[in-house]
Amino acid sequence: MLEICVLALAGLFASIILKKDKPEYSTLIIILVSFFIAIRVLGVLGKAVEELKNWETILGGNAAYISLLLKLIGITYICDFAANLCKDSGYAALSSHIELFGKIAIMVAGFPVIRIMIDMLEGIMR
Repeated sequence: MLEICVLALAGLFASIILKKDKPEYSTLIIILVSFFIAIRVLGVLGKAVEELKNWETILGGNAAYISLLLKLIGITYICDFAANLCKDSGYAALSSHIELFGKIAIMVAGFPVIRIMIDMLEGIMR
């Protein structure tokens, strides 16, 4: 945790220093630091995925929900990461499109859950 914060602050200070003379290098530094942090986050998420896979035995037949949850979390983080990079680079319109895509992808990924809920409601009403 501490190393990520130190990396982020070092990248931020380097970016601020270079922003006056070489703004393109400033943006490049922020993007590189962001990717290094993302790689570190993926390592931590790998451990979380392993733990969630251990839950499959507890859930039995409902293990598909864990897969769906992981997909939704992945879509959320990836779209947020890409949108923030676009915003930081000055491309707010592209950032908005990425956020819209993420929302639609989450909605589409959640359709099976909505279908299950509708089936449950039909069963209760019969």
